[in-house]
Amino acid sequence: MKKSYRLIVGTVMVILFCLIIYSYFNVSGKEIIGVLNIKTSSNVVIRKSYQDGTNKQEYVLNANQIEMLKTLVLQSNFIRSLSTTVKFNDKDMHEIIINDNEADVWLIIHCIGNEWISIANQFNGRHLKINNPNWKNTIEEIIALSN
Repeated sequence: MKKSYRLIVGTVMVILFCLIIYSYFNVSGKEIIGVLNIKTSSNVVIRKSYQDGTNKQEYVLNANQIEMLKTLVLQSNFIRSLSTTVKFNDKDMHEIIINDNEADVWLIIHCIGNEWISIANQFNGRHLKINNPNWKNTIEEIIALSN
């Protein structure tokens, strides 16, 4: 009886430990502070450039584009990186700046192509690996609507 009790307790402890580790490394878009407070009246700007800083372009989003961006972030998942530096191949950079004083949202999301994001003042400055294969394409679609 004692052995089966220990086995059950040990199994439950291992499962709980695995769940804690999983929840730490897996980050839902809903966990990004401020995303749920974004309104269609918020001031949202996407700045696009390349790794070397050339060809900078800035796009101010309208209500429809803001809703598309909010949906993209909320429906995406990310994996937390423990490293302070990351390696990447994609040279496209996007900086998403969201400002809404009424909703108390000030959010800056730095995107490295379809590979990584980092969010100012969140996740201890660590990068998050993007788990959405359509992330970059969706951002490009959103800013294409500005033309």
